[in-house]
Amino acid sequence: MNGLTLKTLTFKVNVEAGIEELMDEVAVEAPVRIYLNEGLYATLMASPSQLKELAVGFLLGESVIKSLNEIKQVSVKDGMVKVKLNRNKKLKRPLSKGIILTACTSGEDFFDRLMELGEEPVESRYSIEAREILRMVRECVKKAETSKATGGTHFAGIFEDGTIKAFSEDVGRHNAIDKVIGLAALRGVDFQRSVLVSSGRQPGGMVLKAAKVKIPILASMRAPLASGVRVAQAFGLTLIGFARGGRRNVYSFPERVKV
Repeated sequence: MNGLTLKTLTFKVNVEAGIEELMDEVAVEAPVRIYLNEGLYATLMASPSQLKELAVGFLLGESVIKSLNEIKQVSVKDGMVKVKLNRNKKLKRPLSKGIILTACTSGEDFFDRLMELGEEPVESRYSIEAREILRMVRECVKKAETSKATGGTHFAGIFEDGTIKAFSEDVGRHNAIDKVIGLAALRGVDFQRSVLVSSGRQPGGMVLKAAKVKIPILASMRAPLASGVRVAQAFGLTLIGFARGGRRNVYSFPERVKV
């Protein structure tokens, strides 16, 4: 699947039927190096796709840039993404230093640091019908081809006024959100009238990515973590968990969800 999966010999063990040899697909991850003005800024472990979008979304999420207008050029080659900004600026170190793995977490130190950033809260009054949440989740599930093939990836989708505008998959749930935010930004999506749908658990770092670009509603099929709820409450974002079947738990700003 375009380098996103690899077939490998697998031994399927069944306690009643014995052992069966088969070729199974597994998801691929690789290092992605992001350079800013010729200097290495971060190395992410990610699925080798949508690398331009990954870099753009990551930089937006790290507050390195506030808009695409700050980017002069982006080039992608051999797992490297080189971003040239319109002007030299003092770069803040990433909230996560060094190689950023696919399962980043958000502890108390992280929360204390992000509260010092002075990020403006999400003020959008955009709202959706509760039944629309399940429709959006189902649409994303249908698009998640790599996940269906391997069971080893997460997905994220962005819906503007109820229509899907961007979709991404990655071995890391953080990366999937970076990719879909980057893709949506490049397509000119109005984030303040959008819903972000995610397949993964929601720690503070992931919720913050949505808040940074002023997405008002984040819906996940999984549970939030305490740090995710705290970030959503602090930055004015509606956080929805367990968005599957007939269930939807709203953890913050429920007025954006209409019944």
